[in-house]
Amino acid sequence: MKSKTYYVWGVATPIVVTLALGFSIRANAVELGAASDYNVFVLGDITQKYTDIEGKLAAGGNVNFVGGLGSRLSGNSGNVVVAGQNLTLSNGQVYHGNAVYGGSANVSSNVGFPQGTLTKANPINFNEAGKELRGLSQYLATLTPTGKTTVQSWGGINLSGSGTAFNVFNLAGSDVSKTNYFEIKGDTNSTIVVNISGKDVSLKNFGFNILGTDKQKVIYNFYEATNINASGISILGSILAPLANFNFDNGQVNGNVVVASLKGNGESHNYLFNGDLPDVPTKYYTKPPTHTQVPEPANLPALGLIAVVFGLFRNRRDREICLK
Repeated sequence: MKSKTYYVWGVATPIVVTLALGFSIRANAVELGAASDYNVFVLGDITQKYTDIEGKLAAGGNVNFVGGLGSRLSGNSGNVVVAGQNLTLSNGQVYHGNAVYGGSANVSSNVGFPQGTLTKANPINFNEAGKELRGLSQYLATLTPTGKTTVQSWGGINLSGSGTAFNVFNLAGSDVSKTNYFEIKGDTNSTIVVNISGKDVSLKNFGFNILGTDKQKVIYNFYEATNINASGISILGSILAPLANFNFDNGQVNGNVVVASLKGNGESHNYLFNGDLPDVPTKYYTKPPTHTQVPEPANLPALGLIAVVFGLFRNRRDREICLK
């Protein structure tokens, strides 16, 4: 008998799932809560034209998109596009899965769904997701810096990890807005959190260089930002900015994009965050989120068999108690 331990985000006590029959259960990443599996997760509206999002897209408001969606996903990826309200698509394709919408759909005839369907549904609770993500962002901002931060007089920013598996850096948004070079050094597989202050931040015309660790371990937490303007840039890592209107032109983000709203023609490349973040104390969100482990469809018969086994065991136990 094999057992595997799963953790619920923000709860220290593990939930133990016994895999008595040897079948597998797919564990969903919970580091970014409901946004974990989405290349772009917007709490409000998204309007983008003549661009592409390589992974999944979800928006709590309206989706108005011209271009390709989900091109870097594998086949049968489920809901590739989720619009909480109205969905408008033209001149592109939704690859490897479905598009769902909560309001109305205006989909041009030149949009294809080669491996999926267009359906009215509301699979995501964006209100709860917003609470989770804002709580996570605020909590990460309280963490004690661990590494060395150097802001050069000529505009360069150098962040150097402390030789641990988890590093935190604090930066002023005013310094980030003026930089012309951004370098991060960390140990192999080290998770990097870069907390960036300020309500208005610009990311324009500079390059990133990540040494030691990987871009999928790096997250930029704009915990105060209400406006982020980016252009002429290739961002290495994920953006967590649940309060921000993200105006993004002429560039790309190689990671998750989690924002309040999104406009522009910047590309989003499907390098999802896979670092290890600390548990979020429950005081940072109103209702503790629960991320239930969902079995693959092929394993449902096995789950049913387990239910039968447990039922027989319980019945036998009850009978033994009655006989005593």
